[in-house]
Amino acid sequence: MSEPLAPLDREPVSVHAPFVSYPGGGYRHESFEERRTALLAALDGVALGVYDERIVRWLSGWDVPVVAGLVSLLGRARHTATQRAHRDGGESR
Repeated sequence: MSEPLAPLDREPVSVHAPFVSYPGGGYRHESFEERRTALLAALDGVALGVYDERIVRWLSGWDVPVVAGLVSLLGRARHTATQRAHRDGGESR
């Protein structure tokens, strides 16, 4: 995610940014694997243990609004941490 994401003000219909719409229309079924991939992409660079992977698998079973909300939160948290690190002279990862 190269640009910062805005807080969600309505229920997301896709696990893909911008989360609140999907090209070509409304809600689209996104498979377990799509939801899992979106969560793992949001966690890119974070070391995951066996239990963490189990939780990601469990979360991937939830519906699109839940997964999209988590992906959005993780993306915004990463963006905020990166901005703070740059402002404070630290390195982002």
